[in-house]
Amino acid sequence: MKPGFSPSIFAIAFCGTYIAVFALNSPLFRYYPLHGDFNWGRQELTGVGPAITWYGMLAASGIVASLLAVCIPERGVDKLVRNNVWLFACAAMLACVFLLRNLFA
Repeated sequence: MKPGFSPSIFAIAFCGTYIAVFALNSPLFRYYPLHGDFNWGRQELTGVGPAITWYGMLAASGIVASLLAVCIPERGVDKLVRNNVWLFACAAMLACVFLLRNLFA
């Protein structure tokens, strides 16, 4: 059996990894648009304005999900899970709202 890319596993892994990266506040990199600087890792720069971490969170989640989607065979995903992948995205959105609950108060 040849290895392939599993979209179902990618979606599930991306949602789980994104929530983990978001909760731990550990993006792959931070971008500081006022100066055009990239900062790799968790260290924040001071005195250069606010950082955009969303791109780093997407990159970290995409890399992990891509690796898992290639390494885990498609047959490992049950048909029940494959038909309900949208539930993982909804759960990830609810988790993001929960993590941002202080902004809505």
